Amino acid sequence: MVDMQVSLPNIGNVNLDTLPDQCPLCHNNIHPVETGSAHYASGNRLERVFICPRHQCNRYFIARYQGITNAVAQVNYQLIESVPLTIVKSEQSDIIKGVSTDFVAIFGEAEVAEKSGLKLVCGPGYRRALEFLIKDYVIRSHPNDADAIKKLFLGKCISEYVTDEQVKKVAARAVWLGNDETHYVRKWEGKDLADLKVLIKLTAHWIEMDELTQKAMKDMPEG
Repeated sequence: MVDMQVSLPNIGNVNLDTLPDQCPLCHNNIHPVETGSAHYASGNRLERVFICPRHQCNRYFIARYQGITNAVAQVNYQLIESVPLTIVKSEQSDIIKGVSTDFVAIFGEAEVAEKSGLKLVCGPGYRRALEFLIKDYVIRSHPNDADAIKKLFLGKCISEYVTDEQVKKVAARAVWLGNDETHYVRKWEGKDLADLKVLIKLTAHWIEMDELTQKAMKDMPEG
């Protein structure tokens, strides 16, 4: 459904479905400011230049539209993306940062890959982040076994070294889905990348709870 017809300089009247309602740079909801600049790009695409109206941002960005021909040979343009895009990474807690700085870094890079459209390679990145989180977590309580832990398969590491039941349950399932992201044949056809990220976040949550619990027990010993 076409929402509006606009007249663009050097182009004329075109049918657009919508205007961008979020700035790709500051990620705030906006009513973009028109600059009057627009042109056709290759592949039946239309590009329009806007300005973010927020004083804290006030930067230019480009809205890209894809032309689609309807049944009466009219070309309607649908908004497909706004660029350039700044990628906002998930913020990890100070406790998780203390457990595994490598997890934080790898998870962040996997997020950048995913939000850049690299859906086929971000999964193994999330799986690698999970491995660093789990192994760094168990090494904290088993420092003398660090070398052995680093060489273990992740599933075996969880079954042999993780004692907190909540961490063990969700981490094991995160490994199942993480392995699907690295193998040719998927075992969990009904699950996807979003499910993997939920399980990794749950794993991080229960690790954080365990770390807080251990600290409380240490700070306030019985007797």
